[in-house]
Amino acid sequence: MPEGPEVETTRTSLLPALLGRVVVGAWISGKRMRAPLRCAQLQPLVGRAVVALGRRGKALWIDVEGGAGVLVRLGMTGRLVVEAGEARRAPHTHVALALMGGHELRFVDARRFGSVVPYRAPAARDALLADVGPDVLTLDDAGRRAVVDALRATERTLKDALLDQRLLAGVGNIYASEALFRARLSPYLRGRQLGAAAAARLVAAAEATLADAVRHRGTSFSDYVDGRGEQGDNLAYLYVFAREGEPCRVCGAAVRRRTQGQRSTYLCPACQPRAPRLR
Repeated sequence: MPEGPEVETTRTSLLPALLGRVVVGAWISGKRMRAPLRCAQLQPLVGRAVVALGRRGKALWIDVEGGAGVLVRLGMTGRLVVEAGEARRAPHTHVALALMGGHELRFVDARRFGSVVPYRAPAARDALLADVGPDVLTLDDAGRRAVVDALRATERTLKDALLDQRLLAGVGNIYASEALFRARLSPYLRGRQLGAAAAARLVAAAEATLADAVRHRGTSFSDYVDGRGEQGDNLAYLYVFAREGEPCRVCGAAVRRRTQGQRSTYLCPACQPRAPRLR
């Protein structure tokens, strides 16, 4: 599932192909997606140049002249790629924006858990993002303090708290396991058990984990590719995720996989004991 680093990599890879390009047409498959979409809703983009691509957490937006745009959430299997207009659209392509010069921006989503939501003005875009918390890739000192306080106040497990996009946007299942390993904290600990130093250590680990993933252009298992259709390299750098039974890169103990909240959690039992020092 694309998380903050994959969406950021998609954004930066799309910039050269989209910025300044005029949208000259719009097409949709008509198949039901997470958010209903009609082709008429995309018409305010037509005839206008792309002026900005932004991101918060796992959401990416594309602004055109005049303030209209689209907010894209990739969901579990979504991809946003620019391809030659004459090239056959891949199966499960649900939205295509034709660009002046002969290319198309295409939203492809096999499971259709993603969404493309048009808006008419920046204020409408901001309203769509109102429930998204601080972005882990752009935290400032005030944001870090707010996340530390929120972590220490919650009764939820650390894994569940990290997955809450209202608390810290951009962390998904892959990077929650990775950040907890880097912080040497068990995913089963509860936020209220943390001291200030341990909570700050976890926030710093989340920042470093996602920043490293961006440098490696995201983690590709099967569906994720960037805006040029290229896979990321971060899989080779993961410490615990998808490494069940393999030796921990730090201590050599076997990495374990557990089911937590209907998701797979990966951890090193030696490096992440349930009762560590939490100050």
